[in-house]
Amino acid sequence: MKQVFEYIQSFVTIGLLLAGIGGVSFHMFKENGWLGAFLGKVWDAQLDNPVIAIPVTIGVVFLGKMWYDHNRSKGHTSKLPDVLIYVVMAAGVYFLWEFFTYTAPI
Repeated sequence: MKQVFEYIQSFVTIGLLLAGIGGVSFHMFKENGWLGAFLGKVWDAQLDNPVIAIPVTIGVVFLGKMWYDHNRSKGHTSKLPDVLIYVVMAAGVYFLWEFFTYTAPI
């Protein structure tokens, strides 16, 4: 019985992950989606303020590398992967809710 419960839990988890990834992918890559809007704003910011964009980019890369090296040397474990899984599962619940409540019946 315990194994059946684990199979059902695994199936639900994978289903929600796939729904979350699929929904986010759809909204990112569709015409006028999130990715196009984000890249358009980044491109406009770089064209409007190139003197600021270059040092900020270098600073972000430098700070990210310092943070990563510090965590590796200290042996810190991160809860971020677990949080990311839960966020994607929550997105899956949201996109499934949107799909089943706002689509026209056949």
